[in-house]
Amino acid sequence: MRHALVLLGFAFAVAAGTAAFGWWTVPVIAAARVRALSRDPAPVASCMLGAALGWALLLGWAAWQGPADAVARVVAGTFGLPPGGFVLLTLMVPALLAGAAARAAKPALSR
Repeated sequence: MRHALVLLGFAFAVAAGTAAFGWWTVPVIAAARVRALSRDPAPVASCMLGAALGWALLLGWAAWQGPADAVARVVAGTFGLPPGGFVLLTLMVPALLAGAAARAAKPALSR
């Protein structure tokens, strides 16, 4: 239960940081999380999942506010993907950013 709450808190932090300052906050927040929660057994995986969940919250908010499905169809068509593929591609960006930052911050814990 505690792990789920920490993951959800991280997802909200990623969503809020991205909404307020932009995509570059994802690796910053992920590295800070790894440094702060040194007892996490799988920091890279949990950062990747939390970042994707945070951006999923942002996508949900955008879909609620406006015609996100139309945007998804147009952009997916540009990449030759189905609309669901665009959503998957969008969620991979923060996951990879957070995973790379978590992996880079993890060795600093063993020093």
